Amino acid sequence: MEPSVADYERIAAQLIAALRGRRTQGALSRRAGYHSNIVSRWERSVCWPTAARFFEICELLKVDVAQCYARFFGRSPAWLAEHAPSSKEAVAAFLRDLRGKTPILELARASGYNRYSISRWLQGTAEPKLPELLCLIEVSSRRLLDFIATLVDPARMTSTAASWALLESARETAYGQPWSHAVLRALELDADTSEDQASWIARKIGLPRDAVERALQALRKTKHIKQRKGRYVPVQVLKVDTRADPRRAIGLKAAWTKVALERLERGEPGTFGYSLFSISKPDLLKLQALHLEYVRAMQSLIARSQPADCVGLYCVHLLDLEPGAHNALATTKLSTP
Repeated sequence: MEPSVADYERIAAQLIAALRGRRTQGALSRRAGYHSNIVSRWERSVCWPTAARFFEICELLKVDVAQCYARFFGRSPAWLAEHAPSSKEAVAAFLRDLRGKTPILELARASGYNRYSISRWLQGTAEPKLPELLCLIEVSSRRLLDFIATLVDPARMTSTAASWALLESARETAYGQPWSHAVLRALELDADTSEDQASWIARKIGLPRDAVERALQALRKTKHIKQRKGRYVPVQVLKVDTRADPRRAIGLKAAWTKVALERLERGEPGTFGYSLFSISKPDLLKLQALHLEYVRAMQSLIARSQPADCVGLYCVHLLDLEPGAHNALATTKLSTP
């Protein structure tokens, strides 16, 4: 089920309370320069700070907002060199970075907000309130929980604790049993068949049936799937970002690269290719930016694709061949939103 306006308001109120910690609402209100107990009103969902004001409050509470952005993206955004992290200009740049090439009309449909409002938020001529910011992060990236985790522990908030526990176990399952997530994606397919489910999945993703059975048991144990009318169905569709543990993320990327290599060596259909070229390091960085735009366009297309008929695998490497050189682009993992 998609979060509602009330859900985002509940998350926003609890996020402010979690950041406040043991401080009283009045103390934080005074520290933020208010004569009234505005924090109480925020936490009761009476009114809301703008996104920029929220980030200013974060900085008052000794949160490194620039580092939060870097943790979320897995890189330090270029726009931080131009804008203070808690400024309205930074908020607009953040939203534009999240949006990528996604049409504004699509964001409007997914969020329920007016397309003119979204356009003004992206341009920085108007500011979203905190719940609106949280909603846009979710519909743009499907990674709201990861964003919250850069600020506070989502497990401390009743509005996010259960979903965070599921996401964390999904990450752990992805690290330990990479094929389990391919099986999970297969369970999202439109399957109009009376065929044994494990056999059908094995055929759809090219995995031995016994391996599918092991993956199903792992997913059931971690409560990512449940049985309904004798068949397994996903409990919740998650976008799992595995960059939190760089060492294990490398192993996971290597595992899927090996799968792609095995399919290539068997001569199976797919888009495989390579290109060797000489290029300046600044232009290699430009290729990185182009690639990120492409990935966001892929994510947008995947999110709205219907019906779901197959499970795709996307692997790419773009690097400087000089051993030990700083590579402009590491392998990017693309998960289905």
